[in-house]
Amino acid sequence: MTKASYIEPVDGATYSLDIPRWCSDDRKPLLITAQKGISRDDIVTNDRSLWRYRAGLPVEIKAPISMGEGCTPLVQRPWGDHRPFFKLEWFNPTGSFKDRGTTVMLSYLRQVGIDAVLEDSSGNGGSSIAGYGAAGGIRVKILAPAYTSPAKIAQVHAYGAEIQLVEGPREESEAEAIRQSKTTFYASHNWQPFFLEGTKTQAYELWEDFGFKAPDNIIISVGAGSSLLGCYWIQGVAFSSADRSPAEVLRRSAIQLLTHRRQLSGRG
Repeated sequence: MTKASYIEPVDGATYSLDIPRWCSDDRKPLLITAQKGISRDDIVTNDRSLWRYRAGLPVEIKAPISMGEGCTPLVQRPWGDHRPFFKLEWFNPTGSFKDRGTTVMLSYLRQVGIDAVLEDSSGNGGSSIAGYGAAGGIRVKILAPAYTSPAKIAQVHAYGAEIQLVEGPREESEAEAIRQSKTTFYASHNWQPFFLEGTKTQAYELWEDFGFKAPDNIIISVGAGSSLLGCYWIQGVAFSSADRSPAEVLRRSAIQLLTHRRQLSGRG
């Protein structure tokens, strides 16, 4: 397989991973070119964190910023007439699944020389970036809406990050972060593609949890959609492609989400 690179999925433009970026030259969302995935033999079984799946990443991360994220409990409980399995992602170090994306994204950025980042967030994303920035010696500034929960603001402060509250709707925080990205790297959980490389591990983990078989169905809560996209991009490894399988449902949803993201990116 060819060397991994950033790719703009619509026009096919590619960019080297050696130079950190969060968007294309035309300020469109990027992905990372498809990789071969992993087999069960590639799993580092003595690593009790999501880094057990490091073979599935597009680059070798020599010194991960890790706090033991991943390997969260999978608990079966009754729900009406069903007994679904619940993936308890709040067991991650800062309290959310976003730690999966953050650990990979910031580890990569530190490896290519980034020592300060910006992030816009109204909650868990900012807390996660702040926490892992502290763990990895990366200076962090969070742009958050003025209405952000005081508890989340306190969590960001507790990790030692700077926080700037921005008046107006949620989109104004993103716009302000993009303006400030001229001087500090914009490590956005919605824009920087290495974040998705971390959320893929949630699907690898489910695959391993179920004895290297796909569950019949997957229900994913979706905000900006990083968990959905992460599960979708490894469908060829962990999930079958039969009609109405998790892979097919994820494929349809992911295409809709990527189209929506691209449309939003053209707002200027």
